[in-house]
Amino acid sequence: MAEQTGTIGPDPWAAFGAVLRMWRERRGLSLRGLAERIRWDHSVIGKWEQGRNAPSADAITALESALETGGELTEAALRAQAMELERLRGEIRRLRSRTLPARTESKEDDDDMERRAAMQILAGLGTTAVVPPSVIQAILTQVNRAIGDRDGYGLDEWERTIWEYSYRGTTGPLGATIQGLAADIVEVGRLLDRSTDPLARAGLLRVSSQLSALLAGELDDVGSHHAAWQAWRTARRAADASGDRDLAVWIRAREATAAYFLGKPVEVVTRLVDEAIGFAKGAPSAGLAKAYEIRAFALGSQGDARGAHAALRGLFEVFDRLPHAVTTNRHLIGFSFTEDHVRWDAAYVSALVDDRRRASQALDAALTIYPPELVHGVANLQYMQSLSLVRDGDVEEGLNHALTSAQGLPVNAARRHIAGQILKALPEKARTLPAAQQLRTITEPTAAVSYPRT
Repeated sequence: MAEQTGTIGPDPWAAFGAVLRMWRERRGLSLRGLAERIRWDHSVIGKWEQGRNAPSADAITALESALETGGELTEAALRAQAMELERLRGEIRRLRSRTLPARTESKEDDDDMERRAAMQILAGLGTTAVVPPSVIQAILTQVNRAIGDRDGYGLDEWERTIWEYSYRGTTGPLGATIQGLAADIVEVGRLLDRSTDPLARAGLLRVSSQLSALLAGELDDVGSHHAAWQAWRTARRAADASGDRDLAVWIRAREATAAYFLGKPVEVVTRLVDEAIGFAKGAPSAGLAKAYEIRAFALGSQGDARGAHAALRGLFEVFDRLPHAVTTNRHLIGFSFTEDHVRWDAAYVSALVDDRRRASQALDAALTIYPPELVHGVANLQYMQSLSLVRDGDVEEGLNHALTSAQGLPVNAARRHIAGQILKALPEKARTLPAAQQLRTITEPTAAVSYPRT
């Protein structure tokens, strides 16, 4: 995506520029020094700092990597995007007030005038303007409303959108969907403000919960943990308000997954798992399966082999009772739990608590059926192999396998956590090995995590 310039106005990006400049100076870098690290010209960076241009998503990712802001730049960019969206809405209202008559004689007249206002905005952008996806979406929403899309909330289309976000999150770069998710959450909120039909509201609340959970997971992976916590809170509240029990169970179990891989206190993980299981009331669902999954992980990481395997058996029992649609469809947020997912879970628990032979069998079985396009999950399985090797005493092979198995992939929260478990399993004398020190850099958090009290 190219840099965005002046059409919408530079003001929303001034605050982002100030944050960028602060972090650049904090790292002791000149404009040219930062340019060498991120491969963007120093003059372009200068315009970002002045708020004259908006950086692309790729540029923000590169800046985060070079400056190690802990997600602060990403949050500043999201705030700027939100400000741009609000400014666009103000422009829409202004243009509508100029084109709509003082007294509207009929709904048809109102539709015609609103259509002209929406088209005027599109025409005003010109042929060379580059605007953020969220702004384009807002413009198209106005056009859709102007041509009669007033009552259809497009729940089927939102479900397809959620599926696509889920797929991209498991196969693509970390954080790549953050801006799109944030824009769509804003749009669903606007639809909720307009909706009075109970069934439509329940569907939109379900969509809002799913989008918020996806956003929370992406934010956690890029180190924006406080923003992620807020997104998890929204996801929980929206799921509860929707009346969809299975989704409410899944959201809590998925949040427990994030808490576990971020290394939050076991009490936090356990509370969320217990809450999910309590909500389920024994009814089989993808969320209940995930709750047993995380219980097994938490117990296994504490060395409780018996408890971990008992929780895993609970997962197997729930999985056997799940509907065919849940076990065969992937990327349905809150409503899918496939066989390769079960094998992944069994492999991880085995790597945590079993001997090398059993762990190797479980890992081989998981890798055999795990879809290769799910690159982050495959990389995590390979890290589990390293963990099993180190636990069995094969330190050198285990460390080398970890360092070579996921080259070129960004490190997500789960892989960072497993890398930490590999290091923890090393004998004392092996912890100073060069390979161990190299792996240790992977475990360094992308930001200081602050856990709000709940």
